[in-house]
Amino acid sequence: MYKKGDKVIILDYNGKPLVPQVVAEIEDVYGQDRVRLLLPDGACCLEFTDQFEKIDEETYDKYLHAVHEREKELPVDLQIDIRKFASKHPKRRKDEIIKQFDMDKRYVSVINAYMGRVMMYGKENINDRFLFEYKEALYGIVETRTFFHELDDSIAIPSFD
Repeated sequence: MYKKGDKVIILDYNGKPLVPQVVAEIEDVYGQDRVRLLLPDGACCLEFTDQFEKIDEETYDKYLHAVHEREKELPVDLQIDIRKFASKHPKRRKDEIIKQFDMDKRYVSVINAYMGRVMMYGKENINDRFLFEYKEALYGIVETRTFFHELDDSIAIPSFD
């Protein structure tokens, strides 16, 4: 079982480390088969636990520099302080804002995971289950960002072509 803070290396569909290697840190555990990975570039993605394996700190550090060279701009998590944000909008319930914020984080994770898999395996090798989750995340992030945009117009609404 994985826990928060574990260092992992991403595996290909044959169960071997990708070449070039991709490493990450577990940010949150969503169940026995899913975790949220914190990638070295600051992005996060939702991943199934059969797609990576635990590694030691030394191995993690060894591959970290190569990962930075392959960074690509992806959707980022909202950087807002929920308490301050909620206090500025007293007509909205705090739990509603938190729910939207958590959903947004999840959608960003799925989109980042999809983009990472496309970079690693190519679009033609993405399975239908994950493609469905990706499409759902695209619609979902537009909804959550629209919610936040209505409260703060500095938060952009993404458009996906």
